[in-house]
Amino acid sequence: MTDVLDLDGANPWRTEASRVIYANQRLRLLEDQVIQPDGGAGSYVYVQIETPIVAVVPVDTEGYVYLVRQWRYPWRRNSWEIPAGGAEPNEAPLAAARRELAEEVGLRAADWQPLPGVYPSATIDGQWYLYLAGGLEPAPAGRYHRDPGEHDLITRRLPLAEAVEAGLDGRIVHGMTVVALLRAARRLGI
Repeated sequence: MTDVLDLDGANPWRTEASRVIYANQRLRLLEDQVIQPDGGAGSYVYVQIETPIVAVVPVDTEGYVYLVRQWRYPWRRNSWEIPAGGAEPNEAPLAAARRELAEEVGLRAADWQPLPGVYPSATIDGQWYLYLAGGLEPAPAGRYHRDPGEHDLITRRLPLAEAVEAGLDGRIVHGMTVVALLRAARRLGI
């Protein structure tokens, strides 16, 4: 059976030169001079994320998910999201997901299932690692601490189906959260 969404195929782009416009410990902004698929010269600017980005859909035995609300500075608004964040240098994605769940929601999980990952945009070279977490219990007190920009977090527990509906109707606008909620709901048969 042939997959109609086959990803095979030759690369129609050619990179002529690449330069780093900006770099820090987490990301690099690059500009490549390219030959585009039509044969014409062009420029492609993109962000390269240096460490994995992780997100966790923590679902308890009653089918409730834990979300956090935090102020998103670039958007100038609050956003409801699943626990998420960047891995530390040399930190594996699953270890980062465990840490983020404990830091942001104060929970740890006994069961971890990877969900299919995604790329956020054609202008970002970095993959999101998504996880479904179950067997939830409180994380050890005092071991995990929120980042300075996360002290405004508010946690809410609500039915996973309600969170999915909020993602579909636009109350949840965080793309990684919407994708992860949909994939978790499908995995759980909701």
